[in-house]
Amino acid sequence: MRFILSAGTLCLALSGCSSVGYLAESGIGQWKLFNRARPLNEIMASPNTSGATRHGIQMVGKAKAFAVNELGLKATKNYETFVQLDAPCVSWAVSASHPLLLEEKKWKFPIVGEIPYLGFFKKESAHKKAKELEEEETPKPDTWVRCVPAFSSLGWFPDPLYSSMITGKDHHIVDLVVHESLHATVWVKGSVDFNEKLANFVGLEGSIRYVEKERGVAGVAEVRAEVVEQKVFADFMKETVDRYKATVKTMANKETFYKNLQASYLSFSQARQKKGEKFQVSKGDKLNTWNNAALLAYSNYYSDYSVFERMLKKCGGSLGRFVAWIAGIQKKDEDAFSASPEEYLVKLEAASVCP
Repeated sequence: MRFILSAGTLCLALSGCSSVGYLAESGIGQWKLFNRARPLNEIMASPNTSGATRHGIQMVGKAKAFAVNELGLKATKNYETFVQLDAPCVSWAVSASHPLLLEEKKWKFPIVGEIPYLGFFKKESAHKKAKELEEEETPKPDTWVRCVPAFSSLGWFPDPLYSSMITGKDHHIVDLVVHESLHATVWVKGSVDFNEKLANFVGLEGSIRYVEKERGVAGVAEVRAEVVEQKVFADFMKETVDRYKATVKTMANKETFYKNLQASYLSFSQARQKKGEKFQVSKGDKLNTWNNAALLAYSNYYSDYSVFERMLKKCGGSLGRFVAWIAGIQKKDEDAFSASPEEYLVKLEAASVCP
């Protein structure tokens, strides 16, 4: 299962961080990355540039044009420069949660509001922060450190294209570019979980439409199967969170719950396959190594797309109209929307028609 985390909020949030050390390290890390960026035409002209990198850069250009022209997402100056990384991650994110309750720790920053993670440009710094949280907070929290391959500054700065963003299949690149472009178009302050679910949904649906446009209906079967798998995983995340809240009351319960989580997903997937849904269950992460911080981090990205799917259907399947509807809602009534975006959309979706 591919995991995309937008960590671009980091550079916007620095001025609100209480840790001088975090501020200094993050600022230096950001500066170093930007300083390594080179114009795309320089990269494309270099005889040392690999064919895979050339193809990836070309795909990003096509995906950007598709996102703007076909989906109506905000045009930005993103991805006009390139950074070759030495690792598959542009940064690492640290999440933390209560050891028994599904309550995630959040950090409050200007512009973006509360976010449920801290980003670091050095892997060792991320693990150091996780250890500090475990040692300093009571009760000792669950922590989770994960690789971040994609980066968005929400349209405030021109983001470079990182080599970590162009390692997958063509439709994966489209998915990622559309995902990050959606962040620059719609961002609900203080609602990272909603923002990521929306971007995930639009990225998935956008990848389908791109492939249909380029290859026709016959060429889209593989992409649809992957999208179905991710939506099944999203449903599993919702079911898992609900089941945890209903059944886990002690640390012993919790240990058993996570020990059986991988088997639970396989059973969940097999049941859905028996209903006729065609998808291949990816090996993905070993779910039985998760903890509460991991579960909450993933559930912020994959959980119940039903309201989006109903709204998309009301738009006749037009993803561009769907995005315009969401963006219009936020612009018209941002305060009410920010208070509880998913509940607000449910009420509006029941009473309104797609413009």
